[in-house]
Amino acid sequence: MKYLSIIKYVLLIVSAILVIAGAVTGKVDLMLGWSFAMILLTIALTIIMPLVAVFQNPKSATRSLIGLGVIVVVFLVSYALASDEPIKLASGKVMDNSFELKFSDTALYATYIAFAGVVLSILYGELYKVFKK
Repeated sequence: MKYLSIIKYVLLIVSAILVIAGAVTGKVDLMLGWSFAMILLTIALTIIMPLVAVFQNPKSATRSLIGLGVIVVVFLVSYALASDEPIKLASGKVMDNSFELKFSDTALYATYIAFAGVVLSILYGELYKVFKK
């Protein structure tokens, strides 16, 4: 993992250049394309890295697989809760692209569930400290 810091700085520099270029030229497509690529890379690494850990250290594989399983369950629940019902915008237009509606609802619900998990884990950690003493 000695190349991790180099990769981190390269991604930071490329991101900064694309944000500046997008702001100067007024082309949002550069920034949106880069952010979409980073999201896809993050998703791929989220799936791949636990699998790599399984092969490197099979004994600790259960925790990695449990974490991956929790992420999959959160997204499945979020997808089940999501709606693709058309939305009437304030301008009078109707947003009726089923994929975009379902995707945005899924992302919002996944974010809400993740936020609730973070809050609950913080509360659990603090209460555990109080009762441990």
